[in-house]
Amino acid sequence: MRIGDGVVVPAVLRDLPQLPADVSFGADIDAAHEVLLSPGSTEAQRRAALHRWLARSQPCLFGRLATRQDDDVRASRGLGMDVCWISDEDLSRGLDSVTGKIQRARRRWKDRAVTGHSSAFLIMFNSRRLAYAPPGPELAATALTLASTYLVEHAPIRPDVIYTEAVPLRHPDGALRVYKASAQLFHTSAHLRRHHDRRVPGGLLISMNAPGHYAQALVARGLMPDLTEAMAFVRRMALRSIGAGGIGHPRAHGSSWRNPAPDASGGTCPRDGFDPDRYSATYQIDVLVQPEVLTDARVRTDGPWAAEEIWSSLHLDYLDPAPTDPGSPEHGWVHGLDVEETARHDNPWPAWPAVNAPDFDY
Repeated sequence: MRIGDGVVVPAVLRDLPQLPADVSFGADIDAAHEVLLSPGSTEAQRRAALHRWLARSQPCLFGRLATRQDDDVRASRGLGMDVCWISDEDLSRGLDSVTGKIQRARRRWKDRAVTGHSSAFLIMFNSRRLAYAPPGPELAATALTLASTYLVEHAPIRPDVIYTEAVPLRHPDGALRVYKASAQLFHTSAHLRRHHDRRVPGGLLISMNAPGHYAQALVARGLMPDLTEAMAFVRRMALRSIGAGGIGHPRAHGSSWRNPAPDASGGTCPRDGFDPDRYSATYQIDVLVQPEVLTDARVRTDGPWAAEEIWSSLHLDYLDPAPTDPGSPEHGWVHGLDVEETARHDNPWPAWPAVNAPDFDY
């Protein structure tokens, strides 16, 4: 199938409806699209445009830090990030070819992660048809298909399920351990929707971020004295990212917010008046593909949100340096699983169907 100037539409994208060509995704994304969606741009120019956008408009502070890795270690606070770039040309070669390219990049990233120099991995599917695909069942189906080219050990990827990646790290004592990384989806038409803080220019992006691996790497590389201090820093960054997703929204509304502090009868009350462990969002942030959210075409400029749309018990208490039992769902986030050298590229973590309940853990 060809469109307009003879550009071949990859088969995986053919069924995607398209928003009007003059639709705006906010001034920041529109500006990025001048490079990211220009036929004359090179991949290097497109990568640079994405990095500039992430550094300024990504609500997650970890993402902003990682874009500074090319400056110096101090600017990035030691947080490295690898990127696998998938273009329309790549997609036109078919899903088997795309899968192969992603899996090779995935192995290279894990080889770098072993040394502690990278704790994050992005897969950027850079395509105008993906960028202009409106929320709907077609976009949700395409997201599931593209995600399956990455987490091949779980393919086909299922909706409403939490998937985690395994990131290896060699410790100073020689031990090789893998740590959990969250796998999250971003796309352009999230702009002004229920998941506004998942907007990204240029198409669709899958992001892996391993906070415990990062903290352990800071200690292993001598950038922080111990795990307690490293995790305190990581936790502060996570807390500051909550509620910061209003960038590009005309009323600065994000899709997450911190919960009020528990009262004296429920435990300690932090001085800033917020719960240090629990927060809320309009979607389950660690579900890779949540069709209910991806098909919600309503443009939101204000709440209130319906009760069933709110996940009010999302938690950060797994970001804790205290040891965890290997049989616990939380094991692997901060304290890794010992593995053999031959398993450094493997992912042993199971998938978890998401449940909107206070005691849900994964």
